[in-house]
Amino acid sequence: MKTIIRRLRRLEALSAFTADGRPRETLRVVVRCVCGPPRLETSTCRRVLGRNGLLIEVVELDGGREDLADEDLDRFIASFPVEAA
Repeated sequence: MKTIIRRLRRLEALSAFTADGRPRETLRVVVRCVCGPPRLETSTCRRVLGRNGLLIEVVELDGGREDLADEDLDRFIASFPVEAA
């Protein structure tokens, strides 16, 4: 019975991710200043992967978001490691 329970838990854990290993769901919160250009060198990000497969990303941007392309923001966020909850 223990073997079945372990296998079921592994399957449940796998189902939280897509085929390429990425989390199915991501919650991204971006906190930023209203004025000034974005300064990524002084900005921070924390990425936490929950047991249910939800990836929570909290980004604190130093400066505004208007001059920052989505691709640049994604690259910046991807440069931070994912922590396990």
